Amino acid sequence: MGTWIGHIAPGVFFVIFALWWHINNCLRYFRSLVHEHGEKSRAPTKFSGSTTYPCFCLSGKRARRLPIESIMKILITSIHFSIEIITGYDSKPRPHLGDENAHHTAMLFGFFLGSWIEVLVHYKVPLPKRITQVMGFLAFGIEGLMMVFHLHARSMIDAHIHQLLALTICCSMVGALGECFDPNNFWLIVARSFFALTQGTWFIQAAYVIWPKTTNPYFLWDPESHRSVSLLTMSYAYHLAGNAFVLIVVYLIVYMFSSTSTKLNIDLTKDVEARDQYKLICDTLEEENEL
Repeated sequence: MGTWIGHIAPGVFFVIFALWWHINNCLRYFRSLVHEHGEKSRAPTKFSGSTTYPCFCLSGKRARRLPIESIMKILITSIHFSIEIITGYDSKPRPHLGDENAHHTAMLFGFFLGSWIEVLVHYKVPLPKRITQVMGFLAFGIEGLMMVFHLHARSMIDAHIHQLLALTICCSMVGALGECFDPNNFWLIVARSFFALTQGTWFIQAAYVIWPKTTNPYFLWDPESHRSVSLLTMSYAYHLAGNAFVLIVVYLIVYMFSSTSTKLNIDLTKDVEARDQYKLICDTLEEENEL
């Protein structure tokens, strides 16, 4: 049960933070397209990316100015870290921590350290520029390193689950590295949200594959079957597609809320660069009618 929860809990947290980043990222993107009161002469607000976002839903200016997200990540990683130490400690034959628990603590420490750096940056401690993005890359790097060497003496299906998880983490590393060089790129932050969401949903999937909560043979996976590996890979592909769909839906919901309160400057028919890259269907039909 403890190991099952050990996969479900981080999965839920990854899902929550991925959606939180995506919602705030979309809000900032739409604000960057706004012209107040339709003033075309006024330049739109410049889009600004971030590794952490303020909680505007809280009441009171003082509460909204607190680094709530970073504090939550510190608390979550600290609690998880403590649970791993308590459940993995054994005094026989000598005091030690179980290998799997020790691996988990190493994975957690990168995110714990990165969250503290975010707090220091929030309170204007003079640290190097873009250090929060660098710490994000380091956190995913540590997680990926430990995940790759977390596969010894596991069944075929268990190892394949963790290999796919390691692949997702490597993609998160690439996105985080991109943010180090271009922190205000909307698509890099979308990539961070996407792969964090995929980590979350795949953690939850892994919990039910490795430790099923049913005796129904239709929901039990053969741990040493090549067919199970093939089906699990297909399942991972559906996770990728499904999570992309979720982020698109969230984007559209945020767009609807933003467009009802502000006037967005989104007009692809006047965007020369966009017209060069993509031929609008309406324009194509007009050309055919002229012919």
